[in-house]
Amino acid sequence: MYPEGIVVAIITPLKDGVEVDEEGAASLISFLTEKGVRGFFVLGTYGEGILISKGERERMLEKVVENVPDKSSVIAHVGAADVKTALELAEHAASLEISAVSSVGPIYHKPGKEGLISYYKYLSKAEAPLMVYNNKGRQGYNISPSDFESIVKEVPSVMGVKDTSYDLEQLQNYVDMFGKTHYVAGAGDSLIAVTFLIGAKAHVCGIANAFPEIPLSVYSAVENGDVKKAFELQNIINRIRRELGRFGVETQVVLREILRLRGVDVGPSPIQLRRLAEGEKLEIKRIFEPYIEYVEHLK
Repeated sequence: MYPEGIVVAIITPLKDGVEVDEEGAASLISFLTEKGVRGFFVLGTYGEGILISKGERERMLEKVVENVPDKSSVIAHVGAADVKTALELAEHAASLEISAVSSVGPIYHKPGKEGLISYYKYLSKAEAPLMVYNNKGRQGYNISPSDFESIVKEVPSVMGVKDTSYDLEQLQNYVDMFGKTHYVAGAGDSLIAVTFLIGAKAHVCGIANAFPEIPLSVYSAVENGDVKKAFELQNIINRIRRELGRFGVETQVVLREILRLRGVDVGPSPIQLRRLAEGEKLEIKRIFEPYIEYVEHLK
């Protein structure tokens, strides 16, 4: 019912940094599905949903649903600064009959446990399966397994959690406490191999936009019991992550340029984010072309 394995935190292709590029979305989804991707997390951090309008978010989700092989492979992020917009996005997502609707906790103002319960209870009006998206770096606070336990007691439609805490002990606790009853997905691309080794159902992966072959191979290696290979591949991902961090911009800004090198044009970043200079683009080509060559021969 819910996508397992590698779930790509798909980038939102844009025109002029404002509007969804529907052709770009179709091209990116085609590229990813041809590589073997079967799960899509839409309009989260890499999808920059918080930075684009409600109408464009709805258009992106519609385009994803139109192009993916199976609607049940899609989870839509609906988090917003105001709860009414989040609910309207959740209702729109529910109308498309996708797998689940996800949201970070309330942003800017810290809600406390009762506020979290009220927030997800309000989103449950959309009558869709709900996923708690714990991204403490973006929310400004953590949603602990104890918090999650309180939420699911009051909001039965909460089906799982995506934990982007980078706290391995916390993720392990999520799996231990809820893995048999709820969908537990990890995130943070430095932890892909470990996420699957401790029993999480999925890993929501950003680097898979440009290099889907490597995370998919990590998952296959764990499934086949080849832990050594899984960690060899994880080390390559970690090296790529270090290189991505050299440019002083959000990771997806660099991934957009790498995708262009791979023949997939997803356009510029939203206008709120810094654009790459031509010299930086040349440096990205120099650094990442060997990785592109590597993945194109990866088996």
